[in-house]
Amino acid sequence: MMSSKFSFGKIKDLPKESGLAHKKAIILEKMGKLDEAIESYKISAEEGNVKSQYSLGKIYLSRKQYHEAERWYSMAFKNGHENAAYDLGNMYYDLEGYEYALYWYEKVAMEGNVKAQNNLGVVHYNLGDYLRSEKWLKIAADDNLGSACFNLGILYLHLEKEEEAIEFFKKGSVLLSDDCKYNLAILYRKNDNEKNAISMYKQLYRSAHAKGCYNMGLIMEINKDESEAERYYLKSCKSEFSKAQYRLAYLYDRQDRREDAIEYYEKGIEHDNPLCKFRLANLCNRENEIERAKMYYDLASNDMVEAKNNLAGLYFEEENYDKAIKNYDEAIVDGCKVSIENIGDLYDQIGDIEKAISYYQRNSTIVSSQIKLGDIFKRIDNIDEAIVWYEKAFENKDIYAAYALGLIYEYLKDFEEAKKYFIVAVENNHVNSRIHLGRIYYNEENYEEAKRMFDISANENNVYSQHMLGLIYENHYNDYTNAKYWYEKSKEQGCIESIYNLGQLSLKLGEIEESEKYFIEGVKKEDKNCEYMLAYLYYEKSKNIFKDLSEAHYGNSEKIYSTLLELDVDKNERLIAQFEEIMEEEEEEYIPQYILEVSENLENEFEKIESEMKIEY
Repeated sequence: MMSSKFSFGKIKDLPKESGLAHKKAIILEKMGKLDEAIESYKISAEEGNVKSQYSLGKIYLSRKQYHEAERWYSMAFKNGHENAAYDLGNMYYDLEGYEYALYWYEKVAMEGNVKAQNNLGVVHYNLGDYLRSEKWLKIAADDNLGSACFNLGILYLHLEKEEEAIEFFKKGSVLLSDDCKYNLAILYRKNDNEKNAISMYKQLYRSAHAKGCYNMGLIMEINKDESEAERYYLKSCKSEFSKAQYRLAYLYDRQDRREDAIEYYEKGIEHDNPLCKFRLANLCNRENEIERAKMYYDLASNDMVEAKNNLAGLYFEEENYDKAIKNYDEAIVDGCKVSIENIGDLYDQIGDIEKAISYYQRNSTIVSSQIKLGDIFKRIDNIDEAIVWYEKAFENKDIYAAYALGLIYEYLKDFEEAKKYFIVAVENNHVNSRIHLGRIYYNEENYEEAKRMFDISANENNVYSQHMLGLIYENHYNDYTNAKYWYEKSKEQGCIESIYNLGQLSLKLGEIEESEKYFIEGVKKEDKNCEYMLAYLYYEKSKNIFKDLSEAHYGNSEKIYSTLLELDVDKNERLIAQFEEIMEEEEEEYIPQYILEVSENLENEFEKIESEMKIEY
């Protein structure tokens, strides 16, 4: 307990004016009239009133008038007010005048003041005198001062004596020191004793310890118990702890609790939390609240390069290219590789190919940039350079690059090289590569492999593949049932060559009426091949009728029949359908790459052990 050692006799000896001036000063101080209070305290203090002297010290200290504070505190201590020396020690401690702090703390520590003993230990620790620090802290700890136990724990941790530190943190925990409980929880978890760590954190929950509740929330989040994580984060948020506000907001964000997420993101933003600004901007971006998104990305952009990239992206989409370029360039200077590719996309989009190429080449180890370089060089007919970049992407196992290389070599009629790349793409389920490879095999008369390629794409409704399967079944397998099946499939999708081939196949099988039906269907689609064969069928029908009439000697039918020629029509002609790939889903409007996630390892997000000693005030 603090004490004020002065004589009641001295009070009796004070003039009545001194006592009245002191009482008046108290009233004025309570009214907030400090200047008038000071004058009244001085009248009393100069008459020897130790309480007035002490009060003057406190007022001047609050005003940071340290010389005056020392003058009156010193006078009060000389007149027996122990608290004055203690307060002077604290004043010098806060001013980092540790030698002076030692002087004043010792005055009262030697008299058994336990808080001064603790503070004396702290000052010795700050001055690097660990033996004296240990001595005074132990004296205070033996008197069951929780803060002294905490400080001893800090000392022993610094001296790498963890077992001793834990013992004093345990003692302090029994003495209800939250600081000790907190450090003990961290040490328990560090030593894989999560059960005891949780027990400590639960005690800290009851006293609303902000960092303790936050750390407990992280444990629950790691353990996938989001409802418990929410409970602990909420308790930490009551102390306005910014990190807890962020974790809680992000938890709500992932749960699509939009309004709750916004509430806590905004609380975190009030404490200048950059992750809250960034994630809220992402949320607004998702919700198409573009102006708000820009505002929050801008707020976060000084702390997070990802925010600057995303802000540039919004300007890019608005075709505000100057602002987009400015922000991308700044993000690139800060080391954002995504921005390098994005600005390349921007220059490509506005037709500045040289700049696009220069930025993509700066990202030349990234597959997406390699692909874009290949696409640009292919587009401008620089095939050799296109091959170089597609090859780099192919070496990085990119399947589109394999397909693109196959296309180039097929165009160059280097079918062996084309097959090499298409086969790799097919092995990775690239369906359009199957169609190209099937065509190459068909032209090589490798019908077995061609059929194997076309089977899958035909079943995905690719007209060309369906038609080619019809051809293979008819001409290679003589399987007219399956041939008709696949011709019919492609016919249903409007393939005119399949209609013609069905007519020819029916003719081959002697199904004249079927053949005529197909050719008529083709004629309706204005196909000359079908019209030609239909004319042939009608000619043959007319010829057969004149033959029958001539045998019956009807009119001049014999003369007409004798003039009818044998037509040289290729009944075995089969048409190949127009080549067609499986259509990719219609490409959406270009969207730059937004960075929506930042690397977060929850194990690295825990608040660390308290390592600073604390004095008692």
